[in-house]
Amino acid sequence: MIEAAEILTTARSGKVPSSWVVLPLRRNQVGFSILQWALGTLMGLGLFFGLFFATWPDNFEHGAPGIVITSFFLALLGFTGFGSLWLLIKDGLRWLRADQSIIIITPDVYLKQAGKKIDLVPLEEIGYITTRGTKAPNKRSSWATYNSNPEPDYDPEDRQIANASPVAQYMGGQRRKPRGPTSVAFVDLRTDKKIVVTNDNSYAHPYELGETLHGYVEARLRKMDEEARAR
Repeated sequence: MIEAAEILTTARSGKVPSSWVVLPLRRNQVGFSILQWALGTLMGLGLFFGLFFATWPDNFEHGAPGIVITSFFLALLGFTGFGSLWLLIKDGLRWLRADQSIIIITPDVYLKQAGKKIDLVPLEEIGYITTRGTKAPNKRSSWATYNSNPEPDYDPEDRQIANASPVAQYMGGQRRKPRGPTSVAFVDLRTDKKIVVTNDNSYAHPYELGETLHGYVEARLRKMDEEARAR
């Protein structure tokens, strides 16, 4: 099997094999996420401290109802503000290390580099690929190898609701909306460890990435089976 360093060197050269899929981290996509998290941080923390200074100490001196209600809204705003701040820092570091973040799929292996962390898995050792919270894009990218499915990407429960009576649709119709989070992951069969490929659009559309990886794994298994029969 090719070593990770050799794969990375080839992927960043001008001589990438046509059978490889090379997906560097998209700085503009991460930058857009940073702007969103910055806005969430400003709004969340601004409202948190505004509410805190407006209610302290009066709302905490007039019984349990005032304490419970005020604490609830403070916790909600604090979670939003500090959570957005954490994601802002996380994506900021990703943006700075964009040149060290890349996904590579070859006919033999899957490789992802994220900073100093490198996941290198032979395709035949990849199992249980899952793509959640996303549907096929309207237009397929040039590198994607999957066959487009014109049907909406519903899960079985959604299909049951869609075919149910009007009353059932009214009671459960909200379940037909796409749900998140968006993610692609698989299990490394050598260790039974879950490997996260992506949980956003920073490398590519997750549906395309998941289906392309699935196609490469199937092709690899077919090739190994043909080689075994030829012996």
